[in-house]
Amino acid sequence: MTTLYLVRHGQTEFNVQKRVQGMADSALTPKGIADAKALGQGFKTKNIHFDAAFASDLTRAVDTAHFVLSDLDEPIPVTTLMGLREENYGKFEGQLANDFSLATMGIANFHDALANQEITLAQTADAAFTANMDQHPNKAETNRMVQERLNRTLRAIAVEAVAKDWERVLVVSHGTAALMWLNYVHYNIDGREMLDNASVTKLMWENDRFTVTDFNDLSFLHAGQAAN
Repeated sequence: MTTLYLVRHGQTEFNVQKRVQGMADSALTPKGIADAKALGQGFKTKNIHFDAAFASDLTRAVDTAHFVLSDLDEPIPVTTLMGLREENYGKFEGQLANDFSLATMGIANFHDALANQEITLAQTADAAFTANMDQHPNKAETNRMVQERLNRTLRAIAVEAVAKDWERVLVVSHGTAALMWLNYVHYNIDGREMLDNASVTKLMWENDRFTVTDFNDLSFLHAGQAAN
């Protein structure tokens, strides 16, 4: 049986500034770096060792993976995959989230609307795609496009893991894309519209399907912080 440890990257500058991040590169904050290192320490404390590591090719995900593995003293490379990227918001990349939601959905406070379940991530993605129709080509993604992209990528990782007898695989991706995919595989995210930075969602791969055994788990992070 293969287990994928799906991690959301550490906190970034755009997270703090509440900007649309998507495909835009934004550096990890000092907290983001510290949390990524603590996550690695937490894995080490709980005797979790990885046979392979994958990350989105966006800087924040690659850096998170390297910091996690540096604390684990794991001499394994990080394979970057475009399929693990965050949703593409097109022309709204880097804009303040409130400006984005106002322009696309007439909503003045993006994060409050998500928290109050006035809008969903699926609606947000579809609105971004529609609002990018004047762009040629339209690089934004619908909810379904993100779901299917991430699904293909995670399944490919799992199939490779089985073929190479990997038991545990680190996968660093992004919060919105991961939540969209969890909806795609019919996992109940209980209304959550944001994953915590440096959280772990554990995926068991068996009989050609995933089973989610842990969701948005911060226990590894907290164990690493306590060990420092």
